[in-house]
Amino acid sequence: MASLLSRRVSVAGTNKVKDKSSASGTADTGALDCSKHSELGKKMTLQEKLDFIDGEIRKIHMFCTKSGYSASQIEHFAEPFLNRSSSHISSVIWVSGKAWKRRAVALTTVIVATLFLFRYDPAYKLASAISKQGAIQVLPLWDWTSDCLVINPLHVSNDDLDPSKCEVCESIDRVARIKNATADRVMDDYVRRDIPVIVTDGTKDWATSKKNLSIGQIAEAYNNNPVLNKYDSCGYLSNLRKLDHLDTLAMISAGKLDKFFAHWINCNYYAAKAFRSLYQRPYFVPQDTVYIDAYNWLSVSANYSGKIYKNINISDSMMLYIQVKGQSRVKVESWKPCDDLCSKFEELLREGEILVVSGGIWRLYYLPLMAPESISFVLTGSF
Repeated sequence: MASLLSRRVSVAGTNKVKDKSSASGTADTGALDCSKHSELGKKMTLQEKLDFIDGEIRKIHMFCTKSGYSASQIEHFAEPFLNRSSSHISSVIWVSGKAWKRRAVALTTVIVATLFLFRYDPAYKLASAISKQGAIQVLPLWDWTSDCLVINPLHVSNDDLDPSKCEVCESIDRVARIKNATADRVMDDYVRRDIPVIVTDGTKDWATSKKNLSIGQIAEAYNNNPVLNKYDSCGYLSNLRKLDHLDTLAMISAGKLDKFFAHWINCNYYAAKAFRSLYQRPYFVPQDTVYIDAYNWLSVSANYSGKIYKNINISDSMMLYIQVKGQSRVKVESWKPCDDLCSKFEELLREGEILVVSGGIWRLYYLPLMAPESISFVLTGSF
């Protein structure tokens, strides 16, 4: 800037002191030529550069003084640079201020929207459902179930549990069967202690239409309800390839299937809510302390005897496997590393029975058994 300012001042005073300044101007201009310092400037620190500029400005002032210019004339020559610098700085500050305000408004909007999604339950459920459906869609391209996009340093997975924490299940040698259970007994004696239990009269207070539910009625519900018919499911698995749950139910309604099994999750909030009309909250689950999740898992099978246990890919603090119709064999197994220390259980669930486990320690598998029809639901809850 100093050499540029020097050239501007020299041009401005050419008509007045051309002869007087020619000799000294040549020497000083050469001294003020920044091109000679280009290589040196690359190696200079910020302070050294500021000192260099200060020195150049002082040389310009001395040059103008020796050339006979008054202080007011020197100030007049420098005015275009000073005005430009002031206006430029002001505009930068103004633009920066406006940009900062825009960023602040955008950030506030994002925070408010995020709080709304987490505090307003329907919006939160809808956002979660959309996220889950998106995650399912990208699964063929990226197996996010075995890899994390961002590592959470506070997360402790079941695989990271210390074996010393497995004493809660190492002494369990059977799955108890109870009936006429109270909410306090189920929660305090079993769920909160991570002990599996089967409530043999789990659907005793259900309406007759729900107790006598058939696969055909499930197919009819999906076919006639615009909400159930609209949304995709998650985690669909069947011996019928290249189908989804709606295709399977349509073939059942058309009488084209007589030997099959299929299970899926109603992972859309509205579809899961519509599906609730087909079952009731178990009588022993407390209303005030246990929140039943919106999503529901179901399995249907007919004349199918499986040999490989199917993973029930849904979990939470509390899991309820409801045998609505027919029977199933359910395997209860602890998560790693407790699976080497704790017993594994294989239980036969009959119609109307409900297996209750805590998802923090136990995971579930099921095996379809030969029967004209078998229907199972899995509900999850938190407390």
